[in-house]
Amino acid sequence: MKKRWDRQRLIYIMLVLSMTITALFPSLASAEPPYTTFSKDGYNRTIPSQAAYYPSTVVGDNLYKTLNENGVERLDYSPLKRPQDLFIDSKDEIYIADTDNNRIVHLNQDGAFVREIMAEGMKSPQGVFVTEAGIIYVADTGNKRILKLSGSGELLAAYGRPESRFIDESFHYEPTNLVVDERGFMYVISNGSYQGVVQLDPSGNFYGFYGTNLTEVSLMDIVRKLLYTEEQLSRQVRTLPATIRNIHIDEKGFIYTVSSTDKEQVKKLNIRGENQWKEKAFGVEPRFRNRGTNANTETADPNQEEQKSGLSDITVDRNGNLVAIDKVSNAVMQYGPNGEMLFFWVGQVTIGSPQLGISQSPVAVDTNSKNELFILDDSQNLIHVLKPTEFGLLLHEATTLSQEGKYVDSEPIWQEVLRLNALYSPAYQGLAEAAYYKENYKEALRLFKLAGDASGYSDSFWQLRLQWFQHNFALVANIAFVVVILFMIWSSRKKKLPWLHQLRQKTKAFVGQKKLLFQLKQAFIILRHPIDGFSDLRYHRKGGYVSASILLVLVALVLLMKEYYTSFTFMPVPSNERNSGFLIAIFVTWLTWVICNYLIGSIRQGEARFKDVFVGSSYALFPIVILGLPLAAVSNVMTASEMSIYSFFETGMLLWCGLMFFWMIQSLQNYSVGETIANICLTAFAMMITWVLISIIVGLSSELQNFFYTIYQEVSM
Repeated sequence: MKKRWDRQRLIYIMLVLSMTITALFPSLASAEPPYTTFSKDGYNRTIPSQAAYYPSTVVGDNLYKTLNENGVERLDYSPLKRPQDLFIDSKDEIYIADTDNNRIVHLNQDGAFVREIMAEGMKSPQGVFVTEAGIIYVADTGNKRILKLSGSGELLAAYGRPESRFIDESFHYEPTNLVVDERGFMYVISNGSYQGVVQLDPSGNFYGFYGTNLTEVSLMDIVRKLLYTEEQLSRQVRTLPATIRNIHIDEKGFIYTVSSTDKEQVKKLNIRGENQWKEKAFGVEPRFRNRGTNANTETADPNQEEQKSGLSDITVDRNGNLVAIDKVSNAVMQYGPNGEMLFFWVGQVTIGSPQLGISQSPVAVDTNSKNELFILDDSQNLIHVLKPTEFGLLLHEATTLSQEGKYVDSEPIWQEVLRLNALYSPAYQGLAEAAYYKENYKEALRLFKLAGDASGYSDSFWQLRLQWFQHNFALVANIAFVVVILFMIWSSRKKKLPWLHQLRQKTKAFVGQKKLLFQLKQAFIILRHPIDGFSDLRYHRKGGYVSASILLVLVALVLLMKEYYTSFTFMPVPSNERNSGFLIAIFVTWLTWVICNYLIGSIRQGEARFKDVFVGSSYALFPIVILGLPLAAVSNVMTASEMSIYSFFETGMLLWCGLMFFWMIQSLQNYSVGETIANICLTAFAMMITWVLISIIVGLSSELQNFFYTIYQEVSM
């Protein structure tokens, strides 16, 4: 009996200890989330990360409303049915557009049922918005109108299809979502409308279209426009702007839209409807899509086609961070206040086996005052609630402090974030901004490079360069003065120095005796007299395969040194990703040019031999040898503000090479200007055809190899 009592007491003690540990350290008690979290470094590479949010619970899955029948109250099960939108007000209370039940469901901050709002005639509502004053706006999609309700659910106004001479009669008005600004202006999304957001004044009158998407024109569209007649074009399907899927407004009044476009999927619009995030990219990579599996096989369908990214909704939390959901990939993404990606997570969707935190069909997202995420699923008919982890809370705090300009306060928090994840790029960005603010520009330079921020790197270098000039201006000025004086003396006396003239004559004689040096010297002559210089390559044998090969090696070395030693400001590529692989592509392209140009010249009565084209094409690259290294060296003392100067000389180098090729063909093939242009165009076309044929042959070779391997397997059996 005593042993039994001791055993029970031990069980009670263990139970109390486990409950205490769970209360004090909830993260130890919770299991790993059923999804993988990733982030992006400064070079847009995807890296794994700790979970920023963990699944907490679900709400809306067990709703009961009170019915009064003959004075007797009873609870009636009232589940959601294909809900399409949710909104969390300033009191953290939840409003759900329960579409197929023709109602708005109101839940308290704990997710408990409060009431249902069913305005007279409400049909298939797909959007809901609640103002600070408690006024409820509903996108009554089935009736093609907007409802304005009081806080108690009484109908205040109904706004139907707006009438205006600026609206075409064919305009399809079917509101699916809306937001309302502080002035009472309504911004309405109409299903299938490509004109943009419909803007209505507080009285429901049409004010204008807002945030219209641009028409995306493909290469085939341009070709059709150039080649087709007006009659043929009239029979083509019109190219229209993409429709806007959803809309959100933040606490500062900025409006965000989500569109089904390849570019500018998410727009942050100012009061004029202009996108402030034109250069930002949103959504997940294709490899993270189609992650659905079957509960019976636990494998993805191999026949499923890759789908385009489909952002379905966005929201902005109290810290200004943007959260987006993708209905195609079931991914959740969070971006900072400036549109930079913080992290995203994607979980394997097991069809027929739901998991907490994994939405099978996310359609809406919102956050409360605690920055918890509420993701509405229209197939599971519930809301997944996710709470920030310790890592997520630290990151949000550091991001907010940096956004507010409190860089010193954010520094220890960023250091803690970096301790938890040494690969997390935004942490380096935050620490770099803190170092820059403290005028520790050398450290900021290092951190900005780790963060992949070329602009911040340039700003830090500009400050370091300014400090260096301030401390060494007198020395630089004196050296420059001495150099100028010495140059003037040298220029005035060099003709009077006999030994200098003798040295020149001996050097000229030595080069003339050495055939290879004589041929290499021709590269400098061609720079000054290209037409005559290229002619001398053939008719006076001032160029050969050996000299041409040496020039090719020099070009390769210069390009390689330019790749490795160009400043990070002008080439924001990680040091470990700078390699010589690009030289293979350049050499193969150059060799294809030589072969195709020789063949085209032979067909079109050109006079150049293969040797002439080979040697001439090598000498035409000599401007790279002349300017490549100086450009790389100069880039290390320049900043982004001198980008135009750097680009001018780099573009000039390439144009110089292009002109050298032009003069080479004109001279060696003995063509006129028009014939030279035709030769170049035909050579480019021949190169394209060559690579298409090579691709086809490689593909067929692979298929042929598989065919013989299959026969071998069958014979072996």
